[in-house]
Amino acid sequence: MSDEVAQARANENAGSTPGEARPKVVFEGVDKDFDQGGQPLPVLRGVDLTVKEGEFVCLLGPSGCGKSTLLNIAGGFESPTAGRVTIDGDPVNGPDARRVFVFQEYGIFPWASVWDNVALGLRHLGKAEQAAIIQPTIDMVGLQGFERSYPMELSGGMKQRVEVARALAVSPDVIYMDEPFGALDSLTRLQMRAEIVRIWQESQTTILFVTHDVDESIQIAERIVVLSARPGEISDIITVDLDHPRDLGSPEYGRIKNRLFETLGVSHSI
Repeated sequence: MSDEVAQARANENAGSTPGEARPKVVFEGVDKDFDQGGQPLPVLRGVDLTVKEGEFVCLLGPSGCGKSTLLNIAGGFESPTAGRVTIDGDPVNGPDARRVFVFQEYGIFPWASVWDNVALGLRHLGKAEQAAIIQPTIDMVGLQGFERSYPMELSGGMKQRVEVARALAVSPDVIYMDEPFGALDSLTRLQMRAEIVRIWQESQTTILFVTHDVDESIQIAERIVVLSARPGEISDIITVDLDHPRDLGSPEYGRIKNRLFETLGVSHSI
């Protein structure tokens, strides 16, 4: 481990100081092995990471490095082989309705309208209470006017907005996003990146976002956590101190991009 990475870890695990956001999601020495023909297959090793309340953090790394596995452990869908994850100081022992996932594959119901899809997690409320939540949420994700439309009538980007709206409607304290824009065309991805930043700025929800796209991570995250090839270990932690919307041609953007490529061991010249 480089001195720079060690210092980044030390800084971020030092806890909050007055005026700073408090720790929200904390990974402590997380290892994960899967069984492969009776033999352990190491997927994650020694992951220590603190995500603060209201922070937008990207997990970046090559395919198969354990990014999605780490997200599933945080969400309670997988158990670590060693170590633990806590949220607000409480151990994660299983899924929790206060934490929601947004996936690359659209999880919306094709037989339900936009309104009814967003209402899915609000069925315990009366109709008036539901409406008071659903309409502002639909407005927030830019789908006003499509409340009664069905998924087959929507573009890919609009379907992804429905899924984000459904997640936001239940007022989660953490949103886990697993390459949610991977199936979209390049122009729609750019638009959705800008939209998710805007939505995050309005909602101030803690977001953990998995991607293997270097530019995506720089464009949206406050911090980028780089995982090595399997077994995934934290190779670097980079704070992106750039205002939104971010200038893709700025020297600082280029510096961060070069550092990420160097950490990932990838040449970005053609």
